[in-house]
Amino acid sequence: MNPEVFRRIVALIEGRVPFAVATIVEARGSVPGKLGARMIVLADGTQDGTVGGAGLESQVTEIALQAIATRRSGTHRFELARQKPGGLDSVCGGGVEVFVEYIAPRPHLLIYGGGHVGLAIARLCDQLDYAYSIGDVRPEFASAERFPNARARFPLEPAAVLAQADLALYSHLLIVGHSHQIDGELLCGALERGFTGYLGVIGSETKRREFRGRCAARGIPEATFDARVDCPIGLAIDAETPAEIAVAVLAQVIQGYRATTPRVSPG
Repeated sequence: MNPEVFRRIVALIEGRVPFAVATIVEARGSVPGKLGARMIVLADGTQDGTVGGAGLESQVTEIALQAIATRRSGTHRFELARQKPGGLDSVCGGGVEVFVEYIAPRPHLLIYGGGHVGLAIARLCDQLDYAYSIGDVRPEFASAERFPNARARFPLEPAAVLAQADLALYSHLLIVGHSHQIDGELLCGALERGFTGYLGVIGSETKRREFRGRCAARGIPEATFDARVDCPIGLAIDAETPAEIAVAVLAQVIQGYRATTPRVSPG
């Protein structure tokens, strides 16, 4: 077992980078890669770790790249004996079974607004083991006491949050603040900064129209707003209480996340 490979896996997950892990789950006879050997493959072909080198590693890398492209995981058998039908150009003589697993980036929500709804969303994230960070212009609503499991805390105005936060780390920006002015400032700023994740705002259709006009006044095309912004957020389940709204919001997050998680192909 190579602990560096596991540390690299954790770092990639934390950084929300899609990748594949190839693991030898069965080894028969003489083979260079032993049971449990692992190799990480990124979408650009970068590798970390090894499953045995040579022709085996080349083929496994290609399969891993396909797994990333198709979001499919599966088990693959290889014979390391060139005299066997379909065997690799190898004289080792043994065989291996390699499980190639696609790892989808897990959600990391940036929740701006630490009031009742923001707190309910964070508590549900804790149960789902989804990462979240919290922001609020009111320091007491973005504190460690209120949000002990937050990955980061931004007790800041929207402009300062956008300047300090690495938006690439976040899959979702959920704006659930207490002030229309502050919420609108963060929304317009996120669009101007080119945030590519899910962008949702709590509120009504009236609020949506108001924010749409505010963004348009700052040069953001209405078509961009319509394509990028969900307002109101959450699945339409007639949610009313903060807990119900949190369920609706996280149900939408789960729905989107599951659409990107791997499907297992037969070996």
